[in-house]
Amino acid sequence: MQSIIQNDKSYCYIHRNYLGVDVNASQEHHCLHGFGRRKLADADGLTVYLCEKCHRLLHDKGFHDKDMEQLAEKTWLEHYNKTIEDFIQRYGRNYL
Repeated sequence: MQSIIQNDKSYCYIHRNYLGVDVNASQEHHCLHGFGRRKLADADGLTVYLCEKCHRLLHDKGFHDKDMEQLAEKTWLEHYNKTIEDFIQRYGRNYL
């Protein structure tokens, strides 16, 4: 599913820098991961596009990881018109 958070792959979501016309320069990041959450995040469109540097920092050092989890939950709640309890039932926890 296409991201419900970010439509334009030509920008890094974290630092908003233009990545150029080559959309392959962007890397898809699942805002929720681990314990089967990545597959659910894919199904629900909870992904953003990052430059290689930001994606590496996020995975290697946890840079902005909590921000991405909270963003995903807030967006999911609004987009699907659901409650926090619904989110917990689907994803197993609350990030807010």
